[in-house]
Amino acid sequence: MKGNGYQGKRSASKGSHLISKNKSERKMSKQNESTKDVFAVYAKNFDKIHGNVEKVTPQFLQSFTSLQQEYLATWNNFVHACLATQQHYANKMGVNTNAPENVTALIDYATDEIVKTFDVQTKIIQTALDATRQNVKTANENASAFSELNQNITNLWATAWKTRN
Repeated sequence: MKGNGYQGKRSASKGSHLISKNKSERKMSKQNESTKDVFAVYAKNFDKIHGNVEKVTPQFLQSFTSLQQEYLATWNNFVHACLATQQHYANKMGVNTNAPENVTALIDYATDEIVKTFDVQTKIIQTALDATRQNVKTANENASAFSELNQNITNLWATAWKTRN
């Protein structure tokens, strides 16, 4: 198992054959040969799943990024096409499309505030992601210490339990 630190016990060699005198000994022998340490099985299967997730995640992110780019391009095209259609219609009908300066100034101000809001939102999200990344990194760095602490607690409990029995 890559990097997980777990060293499971190996099952009995498949080539070893025990000669038994009765059925119960043969049954016990077959059980021992086919029994594997559950933690080794778990670690092996986790590593398999983890490897697959590592392999497909970049593909997923690339697909999401491509979809987002396509969505933004479609949104841009749709809005500009709608504006062009409305402008064409207004011009054909002779509608005056000139807006007073105070209206255009208000629209420009609202747009600037929306852009500032997006910038602040982006900074907040980036800060939250950075803090989350740091917390995950810290948890990763401390995983061995947590495991060792839990093993010490288990050893203490096991010692206390054995003295009672």
